[in-house]
Amino acid sequence: MSARPFLDLLREHRNGLTHEELTEALNEIVEAVASEGKGGKLTLTIAVKPHGDGAVMVMDELKITKPKPTKGGSIFFVTPENNLIRQDPKQPSLPLREIGAAEPVRDIGPSASAARALA
Repeated sequence: MSARPFLDLLREHRNGLTHEELTEALNEIVEAVASEGKGGKLTLTIAVKPHGDGAVMVMDELKITKPKPTKGGSIFFVTPENNLIRQDPKQPSLPLREIGAAEPVRDIGPSASAARALA
């Protein structure tokens, strides 16, 4: 007598819901791994307990470990008082000012001599 394939259990357990959850979880992990460039893990635990008269209760637990997103950082500068500020105190600031919109350039067409040459 040979053992029944494990896939049969996944198809039948909880009316196939475990198999569907595994499929969705794997898809989530692959997406996260592709996005973050770091590894993830999918763990399926099957628990089997006696249920009397030759029967057993099969329970499953699915655990997903997705890679954590990489957070960006911010650069700060330290003051003599040990405070953090965004602007480098050693870098002088430029006297910037806002200027209005430029006047549109008027197209006057070809010059009179160029117009005579064309005619």
